[in-house]
Amino acid sequence: MTASRRGVLIGTAALGLAAALPRTSRAAPFDAAAWRRYAERFLLPEGRIVDTGNKGISHSEGQGYGMLLAAAAGDHAAFDRLWGWTQRVLMVRGDGLVAWRWTPDGGVADRNNASDGDMLIAWALLRAAEVWQAEAYRSAATAIVKALAAGLLVEQAGLTVLLPGRDGFRKGDTLVLNPSYWIFPAIRAFAALAGGERWNRLTDSGLILLSKARFGEFQLPPDWMTLDAAGTVGIADGFKKQYGYDAIRVPLYLAWDGYRDPYYFHPYASLAAKFGGKAVPATVSLPGGTTTQVAASVGMLAVYRLACRLAGNGDAVTVPPPAPDDDYYSATLAHLSALAAQSLGIDP
Repeated sequence: MTASRRGVLIGTAALGLAAALPRTSRAAPFDAAAWRRYAERFLLPEGRIVDTGNKGISHSEGQGYGMLLAAAAGDHAAFDRLWGWTQRVLMVRGDGLVAWRWTPDGGVADRNNASDGDMLIAWALLRAAEVWQAEAYRSAATAIVKALAAGLLVEQAGLTVLLPGRDGFRKGDTLVLNPSYWIFPAIRAFAALAGGERWNRLTDSGLILLSKARFGEFQLPPDWMTLDAAGTVGIADGFKKQYGYDAIRVPLYLAWDGYRDPYYFHPYASLAAKFGGKAVPATVSLPGGTTTQVAASVGMLAVYRLACRLAGNGDAVTVPPPAPDDDYYSATLAHLSALAAQSLGIDP
């Protein structure tokens, strides 16, 4: 991790709080039994992940998450089913990117890409290339990364930023961005590829944007934000003006990439602490601060627990056991939080 990666937000090196984090026992390796339960519920035989909280659709994000989890569990057959379905069904655009949305009754319902889905798929392929020493996966990942760099990395106000999709995110001289699309460990993997220098700049720009995108009482990032030509960050129109189901992934990805400075995690830990670490609201309006009556899911609470530990709040958040009817997104966040904790050497 370079000095720029550690210190862009506050101009100092990360504090490195490993000694302050609970380390009574090291996070267990990804549980193959947990993966099997996940696959039984959300992975269909043909190789698509079902978003059970969203009318049973499938999307590039879900395929990427499924591929990451399959690689982490060492399930080569499942990984190939997931990648095979993605290639056959979603890679129909002709530009190397992935159509983001598929519905059971209509097939590909939106051919626009979602950049986070492309990134997750490419990163999963790179991880699989290491796990199974398969050069074909690496070649496929490199092609997606090149397509993303060519079409989705753009310059704005002196920053290298990531458009959320090829179409629909330019509003005059203002860009609409999604902070949770900065998947920091994936970006680091892309930067390590030949010609990957722009991905390092994307990381630095993402950290700068997160330092500016702090709104309301808890200084939270919005799910969707704007960046104008002067470098001003705002809350995007045309979307719910809130922190919630998207931006919950920001601390997850920071943690997974090894960030430990409490500065990054304090907003999320403060929100969780206000509600006693239990009935944390799923969303917070921005900048007003009105909270929803819907409680954060088990998976969201797992992210909050990770953020609290990195912010120095110890075990401020209680995460109940997953419920049998836990939906795709909650279950996925819970597993990803466990993998991020494992990478840090702390309990999930």
